[in-house]
Amino acid sequence: MLIRVNIFPFGQSGDKPSTLLHKSGHDVLYSPTRLIPEEVYHCAIDADGIIAGTEPYPKELIARCPNLKVIARVGVGLDNIDLEACQEAGVVVTYTPDAPSLGVAEFTIGLIIDLLRGIVQSNTSVKAGQWDRIMGSLVGENTIGILGVGRIGKYVARLLSPFRPKALLGCDLTPDYTFGGEYGIEWVDRAELFRRCNLVTVHVPLNAANVGLVDSEELGSMRHGYLINTARGPIINETSVLNALDGGELACYASDVFDKEPYYGPLKYHHNAILTAHIASSARRSCYLMELGATEDCLAVLRGEEPRNPIPSI
Repeated sequence: MLIRVNIFPFGQSGDKPSTLLHKSGHDVLYSPTRLIPEEVYHCAIDADGIIAGTEPYPKELIARCPNLKVIARVGVGLDNIDLEACQEAGVVVTYTPDAPSLGVAEFTIGLIIDLLRGIVQSNTSVKAGQWDRIMGSLVGENTIGILGVGRIGKYVARLLSPFRPKALLGCDLTPDYTFGGEYGIEWVDRAELFRRCNLVTVHVPLNAANVGLVDSEELGSMRHGYLINTARGPIINETSVLNALDGGELACYASDVFDKEPYYGPLKYHHNAILTAHIASSARRSCYLMELGATEDCLAVLRGEEPRNPIPSI
């Protein structure tokens, strides 16, 4: 059997995933570069198993891969895979829901401190020959909102606890009241979250209901606030963000994810936008656990066994 590893780079955070693949007795082919959509088909057509990243696996591709038995996603987002097509074709899809959570949450805390203290802006200023002593605020002076209090959102709440925010608001379709009570979360709807918070961080999954979830109505209710997106690009309307930055509703926007990646859009030219290259989960331990989990589940399916982390039923 042939296993295609479409993650690039793969194995830099630890040897065990690659070792398991090569000891499995299967042929293993690694992608030499990060795949663009046009290349995905050629790297999937003959595969029995795929260890996948964020590259797209649409219905048309699934239908043209007759040997495919499993797509093991390195990460938690599944918006790049046509799950219904996989189900119809009998292709098992797995993911690694827990592995990236702490890495993304720690990255989010880094962005929170950066936005509130102007670290990147000061760096840019000094390198431009200026000496602007930016006046920021302590985390404890701010009312912070978490939109989506699942695995990652809960980690963010835990990590924020020692900073003692002025208030911590949460919005989720199924609030965990026990967890909220432990960490002092006040549960509110989305409109109230944006209206009351100085800073909002987004941690909802991308699905049909969440495309454009954060738009001009939510952003227009903020008052020179801060917004962070480490979830998925299409959840937040980019045009509305630009308008809110120009109109003063947003003081700064930080995003690690975009509608199209690599990102070449207008936000890269805005001095109050901080952009990173989808690296929130790119911590060695997080990457290692994601790659190991995907490898183990891919091999389990090819052995005819149940994987540890199959996706929930559609």
